[in-house]
Amino acid sequence: MTKDLVFIASGGRTGTTFFGERLKTVIDDCWSEHTPDVWVGFTERSFRRMRNFGFWHMGAGRLLGLTGMRPLGQKRLSGVLPRQTCLERLYQSRARYHASIPQSLIVESYSRWWMFADCFHELWPEAKLIGIIRDPRDWITSWQRHQPRRQTPQFLSWFPLGPLTPEDTGDEEWRGRWREIGQFGRLGWDWRTIYGQIDEAAQKNSRVRMFRFEDLFSESGEAMSDLVRFAADHGASKYAIRDLSGFAGDVRNASHGPRRNWRDWPAEDARLVDELCGPVMRKYGYGLEPEWLELVQKATPRAAVSERPLHAAAQAG
Repeated sequence: MTKDLVFIASGGRTGTTFFGERLKTVIDDCWSEHTPDVWVGFTERSFRRMRNFGFWHMGAGRLLGLTGMRPLGQKRLSGVLPRQTCLERLYQSRARYHASIPQSLIVESYSRWWMFADCFHELWPEAKLIGIIRDPRDWITSWQRHQPRRQTPQFLSWFPLGPLTPEDTGDEEWRGRWREIGQFGRLGWDWRTIYGQIDEAAQKNSRVRMFRFEDLFSESGEAMSDLVRFAADHGASKYAIRDLSGFAGDVRNASHGPRRNWRDWPAEDARLVDELCGPVMRKYGYGLEPEWLELVQKATPRAAVSERPLHAAAQAG
């Protein structure tokens, strides 16, 4: 039986777990799941996933950096594996999973789908992809609170591939400044890379849409209703939507630790984020505040910043 498919992509810290767990509760004949090929301890869910994806995919292959969304996506973006090979492996990894689900609509919420935002339709032409974007200033702060060592030399070093870098993607502009910008700037580069990829796909494919995190979890509920309708409408197959009252009231996996408001940032931090993320963030309504623009303009010239061995925010973090 042919399935209707929806993929949800983001940079993390945007409610992907929430959508994976909850969309199936408000759309009829729908199965939704967050990271369906990830081991979550000795639970019934993990053993079900093992049956669907196999021990090699979820165990040994993942430890060796040979299976899973992140290794495939990273090897594809860096050119280590040909595009077609990566797509074939991605399709093979999902075939048994899709066949195992009785529901007609499958929603897979997995942040790493951004790595395939421009080409997922080559495998599943009628599938949809939802991107969830968040203000990079809040996104960077959220990651720093949630995972303080993210984008430091030690983070992910025990994985065979390590973190994605400008060298992997051929981004010469930021490759030479990678050491200089520190953890703070590297998070900004992550945001730029992830949402630049999804945004570009959305310009070319009407089945790709970006939604703002801030709108989705606002009191009005309009954006959330729009997202659910987009996920449930597949032309001839329009899945019934249940009452959404209170649907967005329980967002999990929130960050801990002290919040950091961008209004308190050093001007150099603001300038760096604006340099990295400015075009995309303004396209989605971020960074238009007069106070932000004034803060960016206060920063020292780039040449002076680049003489510093480590970015100020990285030293603080």
